[in-house]
Amino acid sequence: MDKQTLLSRNSFLKLITGLGTGLFLWTWYRLGESQELQESQVEFRHSVDIPLGVNHFGKYYLYRKGDTVLAFSTTCTHAGCRIGKAGNDILRCGCHGSRFEAATGKPMQGPALHPLQQLDCRFDSNNNQWVVKLQVLKGKNRYDGKEHEGVKF
Repeated sequence: MDKQTLLSRNSFLKLITGLGTGLFLWTWYRLGESQELQESQVEFRHSVDIPLGVNHFGKYYLYRKGDTVLAFSTTCTHAGCRIGKAGNDILRCGCHGSRFEAATGKPMQGPALHPLQQLDCRFDSNNNQWVVKLQVLKGKNRYDGKEHEGVKF
C-alpha cells in the first residue's frame, strides 16, 4: 500500500510560519495596546509657575495664556511624527512641514487636516499643581469630517 500524505513538508512549513507570524503580530498589538492604556493612566504634575506660551514635555506640550493652561499631544495628525516649535505660538512638524496654532492645535498649513489632540489638563488646588494625563478629551479637537478653516495647501 502507498502512504497517503495529508500535508507535504513544504505546506507544513508554510503553515507553521504563518501561524508563528500571526502569533507574533497579535502579541505585538496587545503589548502596544497595554502600553497606551498604562500611559493614559499616568499623571504628569507641573508647578504653578509654568511660563507663558508653549512648553514642550515630550509626548505633549502645555500652552499657557494668563491663568489658562491647555495640554495637547505632540503627535502630528498627518503621519504621527513629533512636532516642535517653529516660532511665535506656531508648531511645526519636521517630517512634512505641517504647521499648527499652539493655542488651539488647529492646522494652519497642510498636509495635516486634523487638529492636534487636546489632552486632559486640570489644576489640583490641594497640591497647587497642574495635572496632565495622556488621555484625549472626549469631543475635543477631533476631526468632524469637514475641512478646518485656515488650512493652506
